[in-house]
Amino acid sequence: MTVLANFDYFYVTGALGVIFALVISIFGLLSNRFPGRAMPLLMVLSVLLFAAGIVGAAVGAKYKSGERHGPPKGTPVAGHKGG
Repeated sequence: MTVLANFDYFYVTGALGVIFALVISIFGLLSNRFPGRAMPLLMVLSVLLFAAGIVGAAVGAKYKSGERHGPPKGTPVAGHKGG
């Protein structure tokens, strides 16, 4: 898998997790028999999306573009005594 430095995979995996959660919630509200026999499949998909979200966040943090390195020199910082 190619990692792009300027692309955060968490936005994709997080959005997929949210969409999945909304869809199964709507199905659960509309049907008394949901999930029925599909429960194991939904559990596996939930775990995979959760793991993908964690991996996406970790990859995004490792290759974060525009990372901050603190305030510019000479900027007063609360709790720091110059010296």
